[in-house]
Amino acid sequence: MKILIVEDTKTITSLLQVYLMGWGLEFVEAKDGEEGLRKARVEKPDLIISDVRMPVMDGFELCAAIRSDKQLHATPLLLLTTLKDEASRQKGKLVGATAFLSKPVAVEELREKVGQILNLPARR
Repeated sequence: MKILIVEDTKTITSLLQVYLMGWGLEFVEAKDGEEGLRKARVEKPDLIISDVRMPVMDGFELCAAIRSDKQLHATPLLLLTTLKDEASRQKGKLVGATAFLSKPVAVEELREKVGQILNLPARR
């Protein structure tokens, strides 16, 4: 299975990959939503994990673009953000996010959510 990580901070991208090791997942990286959308169209990921606050195209805009794309509209999209307000969560739901986790994300919470979305076996 393939996960596209759309994140403008390389350290966080690397951490997400380390946190999700052990399922034999393949990772593709993008530094902003615009690049993420291009890569999603080429790579056809099983899951997109995206930051919300990014340059060029933010995570909300990326999610809306994915949902309006004929080939990608059903791709699960997990939004990660430092935004903790209810309005941001509601906006995430409105644009079609599959799930919404706050940073800093707990390793077990991330693993559990990704495992549920991709129907993967539990791991510790």
